[in-house]
Amino acid sequence: MNERPQVRTGSGADAHRENGTPDLDAPTRAEPAPTQGPASGSDVDAEQRQHEPADVRMGHDIARAMAHHPPRRAAEEIATHLRKFWDPRMRASILARADRGEPMDELLRAGVELLREGEIDPSEVRKPSGG
Repeated sequence: MNERPQVRTGSGADAHRENGTPDLDAPTRAEPAPTQGPASGSDVDAEQRQHEPADVRMGHDIARAMAHHPPRRAAEEIATHLRKFWDPRMRASILARADRGEPMDELLRAGVELLREGEIDPSEVRKPSGG
């Protein structure tokens, strides 16, 4: 018989089983998803996403990944990612789209503007990706 160990009272990251191991099924105290950044989950219109230009679609993916940061920090992280990992042609394309006022998420647009202005920590761009 394979019973689940008892869980000590408490919730979130401090919930442990009696044997001292963390209870990975315990509820967390995580904040709800941020309201900034592109739509995610069931809010994504897959048909519309298919027709987005590749650079905008990838930019939205980055913005979605950074949306948990405060808006200014998220924009800085987006700009750093674009500078660090995107080919110069891709950067030129997303900058031109922003110049033309093409539709894109406001968080992505803020990151693109920081990229344009050069407001990126150069030491961060030189660091290896870690992956």
